[in-house]
This record gives sequence, structure tokens and C-alpha cells, in this order.
Amino acid sequence: MLLGFAISLIGLFLLLRNVLLFALGLKEKNKKEQLITVYLTLLFVVELFCHIIGWTNPGNNLFLSHYYFNSQFIILSVVFYQLLENKIFRKIILFNLFAISGAVLYSYIEDPSLYYRFNIIEVSLTSAALSLYSILYLIKTLRQSESFYYFNTGLLLYLTNSLFIFLSGNTETVFIEDPYIDIWIFNSLFYILYQAFIYKNWKLIKDSKKANL
Repeated sequence: MLLGFAISLIGLFLLLRNVLLFALGLKEKNKKEQLITVYLTLLFVVELFCHIIGWTNPGNNLFLSHYYFNSQFIILSVVFYQLLENKIFRKIILFNLFAISGAVLYSYIEDPSLYYRFNIIEVSLTSAALSLYSILYLIKTLRQSESFYYFNTGLLLYLTNSLFIFLSGNTETVFIEDPYIDIWIFNSLFYILYQAFIYKNWKLIKDSKKANL
């Protein structure tokens, strides 16, 4: 348990470092960089409360996952709308943004108790949509150099791993029985990898801005 908690804390501190780097280490941020900064900040707030509640009152932090998945979906949908300039792709992103948000909202209206449980509709729809956008952007980077290549690669790896874990039928194990067992440690390791890719992307943006001075 302590090992798993220590690993998850490493991911939290790396996330905090990336928040500070994007918020304070980049001057004159463009819209995409501003959105990434907001995204990372919101994730840190949710992750911080998740760790605090998970440590002090294990099994009662599940409701925070809804804020995590939905805020991630909304903000990154806007980010990919900026990154993917193809008109058809943008229409797909806008349609999914409203359709998936509506489907998730309806699931809570239909069953309010989902707020305190794992919402498979929420996780599968939001993560699958973001994975699709990530793959489309990855294809784009094969044809031309893109400033968010590392961020996108880390996101795709993390989403793929998370989908495998959360949709494998082990949600009770991951969230309730013991949040720091092996399968959760595995997810935390991918989260650390994700943060490493984000740092790599920050450095790329930073160096690019210096070169253009």
C-alpha cells in the first residue's frame, strides 16, 4: 500500500511541476498553451483531493473521477479542435462534445446514484473520443512537425492503458477494495510516463520560443 501511494505521489508532484512550468515558465502563451495550462491545473486540483480523501477515507473518493473524466474531455476536445484543422474532424469533435456530454448527463438523470459509483458510460465515451482525436493528430504529425507531439503521444499511451484497466471489469478492485494494489500501481506508472511526455513537450515549446526571439 505504501509503495503504491508513494508511486502515485510521484505522479502528483510531477503534475504539479508541469502546472508550474506551463503557468509560470511560458510567457505570452497562445490559446492552445493556455488551454493545456487550465487542463493541468484542474487535473492537479482533482488529483490532490483524490489523494487526500483516498488516504484518509479509502473508497470514498470515487465521485471525483467524474470531475476528472468530464473536465478532461471538455478541455481536450477544445484543444484538439484547435490542433485538427480539417473541417470534417472539427465537426466530429463538436458533435461528440455535445452528444457525449448529453449522454453522460442523461445517465446521471436516469440514475443519480451513479455520482457515487463508477460510470462506465462516462469513461468509455469520453476516453474513446479523446483516443480517436489523439490518433488523428498523431497521423497529422507523421506528415508535418507539430508542437504538441509529445503531449499527444503521452496522452494516447495513458488513455489506452486507462481504458484497458477501467473497462476490464476490475473497477471494484481499482477503486474500492484497495486503490493501491498492483493494477493501480500499473496505472500510476503510466501516469508518470504521461507527465514525463508533458514535460518534454514544455521543453520543446520553451526552446522554440527562445529560438524565435
